[in-house]
Amino acid sequence: MQSPSTGPVIGIVVSTELEANVLLGSLAGREEISVQHKPFYSGTLKGNVRAAICICGVGKANAAHGTTLLLERFGPGLVYSIGVAGAYPSSGLKAGDIAVAEREIYGDEGLALRGTFLTMDAIGFPLCSYGGSDYYNEFPLSVPGHLKDFTAQGRFLTVSSCTGALEKGRKLEKKFGAICENMEGAAVAHICTLNGVPAAEIRGVSNVIEDRAEGPLKRADIIEAAENVQRFFLERLL
Repeated sequence: MQSPSTGPVIGIVVSTELEANVLLGSLAGREEISVQHKPFYSGTLKGNVRAAICICGVGKANAAHGTTLLLERFGPGLVYSIGVAGAYPSSGLKAGDIAVAEREIYGDEGLALRGTFLTMDAIGFPLCSYGGSDYYNEFPLSVPGHLKDFTAQGRFLTVSSCTGALEKGRKLEKKFGAICENMEGAAVAHICTLNGVPAAEIRGVSNVIEDRAEGPLKRADIIEAAENVQRFFLERLL
């Protein structure tokens, strides 16, 4: 287990082992522990980058839980949220692309009315407060300096259920100005904000939102997106 006092470490949060397989295969001196039934891996990437990886599980509650444990056990100075995402129709993204987040937004927290949805700021309840600021649905993220000019970057939306209907996808992208959606990112950003730890997020696009027939996405598309974003992380961010 990596001790916070022995040197800088980066934290990485992924939801499934599928989204971590390339990273784990590149992690030298790998050590594994289980904390509250979540697996954590520590070691070095690219020869000298100390890293701790949490496979948190799918969804916001799992992401918040895993991120909290990661911060407490390993004390990273920066946390990356890495995984796959569904791209909104007008984003210009296609399956296999990489997207970088500028902000993360909770898409479900608020008040659903007939024909409209009010976010937390509209109903006057912040989700958290830190450093003299109130945070409602949106949380800031850090964009690594050498990715400032990366074309595919924008606002990410975190939802409780993936969007499988084109009309709903168009409404969400219009309301929130988001380029893609996922199920964990805002929770990671939320916990990092509360702890004063910068967070960054990159995702591989597994699909473009459309009217989808019943059933999950093609596993091959998910694997391609997951491996693409992990390789991008290793090659461009380390």
